[in-house]
Amino acid sequence: MKTHRLLLILFIFACAPMVSRAQVKPKLQYTVGFGSSLDGMNQLYGLNFSNELNVRLGKRTSFNAGVSFYQSLGSYEERTLPPLSDGKNKEQSSGIFITPSFKYDIIQRPSGFNLAFSAGPSLQLGGETFIRSDPFSETPSTTYITNKYQRVGLFMELEAEWNSKNPNRKNAVSLSAFGANNAMPWYLNATYKMRFKVGKK
Repeated sequence: MKTHRLLLILFIFACAPMVSRAQVKPKLQYTVGFGSSLDGMNQLYGLNFSNELNVRLGKRTSFNAGVSFYQSLGSYEERTLPPLSDGKNKEQSSGIFITPSFKYDIIQRPSGFNLAFSAGPSLQLGGETFIRSDPFSETPSTTYITNKYQRVGLFMELEAEWNSKNPNRKNAVSLSAFGANNAMPWYLNATYKMRFKVGKK
């Protein structure tokens, strides 16, 4: 099954040049973004903020240096809270993600629309607090568990980009995922981005 998926990905990349004509992009681009996030392991929702510096390597390939921040805002599932919680759920997760990645434009249209895939390692500096129940206790009980993370995971992103009325700016939306400790996706992000030209083409 893994071989079939790999062949399908390679086929898409090989056929992409026949789908559209390549565009000449700026050598450097700076991107800011914000959006919503899900912590799938702890059933939490939150916000993400991102910064990227994009360096063009070829007509379809580029290198991204990214720094993003995620902070949970609350839980989307009901919880049995531990004692002394004062009726407030204290679960949370957050992180700063430092992500170098390579980006490939699957589709490039003369209109300025691009569809790209990115992947690379990502260093998370952050942590989480979640509720754990003790099923072996005579009386069911719950408690808070806190983990601190300095870990490297995998980052993947699918991004759609298009022109704006400002010739020096582009708009984009992306769906990205971060996975670590054999869990993918751990975090899932939907992000709106604004991309600016830096320097000459």
